Amino acid sequence: MSVRLAQRMAATGSLEPSQQGRPPGSGKLAAHATTLIGWVEAEPDITMPALASKLAAERGVTAHPASLSRFLLEQGFTVKKNTAGQRSRSR
Repeated sequence: MSVRLAQRMAATGSLEPSQQGRPPGSGKLAAHATTLIGWVEAEPDITMPALASKLAAERGVTAHPASLSRFLLEQGFTVKKNTAGQRSRSR
């Protein structure tokens, strides 16, 4: 057993690795979750760049469109195409 594993076992009583990364729900977008979800539900086909612009204009928060997309996916939104081939977000 390595020295670090022995130290972890002595300190914690377990060899399980500690959690890495941010705790869930603690990012910069978490404080604006209800607003973002409301905007997307009101306009399901809003693009991520348009959503980022709206967030910056109305809330003063800058976020990359990819971050907004990941946030919405974590909230349960999916991207679906309708019969016309247009994309829209649904929950």
